[in-house]
Amino acid sequence: MSSDSKDPSRQSQGKINLFVNDETSPLEVVVLGTARDMGEPLDINPVSKFHMENGSYPTEAELKREIATFEKVLHDQGIQVYRPETLKGVDQIFTRDIGFVIEDKFVVANMLESVRQIELPAIQYLLDQINPDDILRAPAAARIEGGDVILYGDHIFVGISLRTNRAGYEFLKRAFPHKQVHAIPLVTSDDPDEHVLHLDCTFQPVGREHAIIYHDGFREKPEILDRLFPADKQIEVTLDEKTRMFPNVFSIGPEKVVIENSFSTLKTALEARGFTVFGVDYTETSKLSGLLRCSTLPLRRTKTVEKAEG
Repeated sequence: MSSDSKDPSRQSQGKINLFVNDETSPLEVVVLGTARDMGEPLDINPVSKFHMENGSYPTEAELKREIATFEKVLHDQGIQVYRPETLKGVDQIFTRDIGFVIEDKFVVANMLESVRQIELPAIQYLLDQINPDDILRAPAAARIEGGDVILYGDHIFVGISLRTNRAGYEFLKRAFPHKQVHAIPLVTSDDPDEHVLHLDCTFQPVGREHAIIYHDGFREKPEILDRLFPADKQIEVTLDEKTRMFPNVFSIGPEKVVIENSFSTLKTALEARGFTVFGVDYTETSKLSGLLRCSTLPLRRTKTVEKAEG
C-alpha cells in the first residue's frame, strides 16, 4: 500500500478480517516494518550491542534499502502490505514483536523493553479497523513477544526467553484452550553467538511438513518438535548458521519462502525439497538481531483444511 519513503496509506475501508493459523499458508495481508526516522542506535540485545561497540551498526539508508527490496517481493506476489505510521526517533523495523494474530484474534504483545512498547501506537490505525472483541491484551505480568510465538495448525509453540516468560505462555493457554500450547525454553547468554533472542531464531516450519531447526538453541530437548518433524523433514543448521539467523525466513505460501540472499546452503536445501526461494539482501538488518520473519506481522493467510497432527 505504501513505499518506505512516505507514511502509510490510510485508504483501507471497513474492517480488517484476520486469520492466521500457521506460518506457511498463502499470505494475503501483512504489516511490514519501517526504518524511517529511527533515532539513536539501541543496544537492547547482544547482537546490536556488539555492532554498536565495533562500529558496524547499520545506517538508516542501508536499512531502508533492504526493507524496500523485501516489500517489492511481497507486492510482486500480490500481497497487501501495510506499514506502521512513522514515530519520530523510534526503531520500528521488527513489527513481529508488537503483536500477532492467532486464528481471528489479534494479540497485543506485552514487551519487556519500554523502547519497544512505544511502537504500538504506529499500528493503532489498523487496530481501529479490527473488531474490538477480536483484540486480546495480555495481563501486566505476562511478557510475550511475537518472535516467540510460532503456529502450526492445532499447535502453538511459545519460546520461553528473556523476552517471553511463563506467564505469557500461560496467558496463551487460557486464551486458546482448544489449541495444544507448548512451552519451549531457549538458550540465553551474553554471548551474541550463543544467545537465542526469540524462538523464530532457532526454529521455523516451512511448507506443510518441514522445519528449519538449530537443536542447540533449546535449553531442553523439545520432543514435540521431533514428533511433528521427523529427522528426514528437518533442515538442521549449525551454530554459525543460527548466528546468521538461517531459521528466520518468511513463508509467503506453502511452497514459497523468502530468505536472506547470502544463505546459499539453505537455498539449496529448500530447493531440493521443492520450494521456490526468493532471496533478498538483509545483511544490515540482521545486525539488529532480526531478519525477515521479525520484520513482518501477518494479518491474514488463506484458510486451509489441513491441521497438524501429533
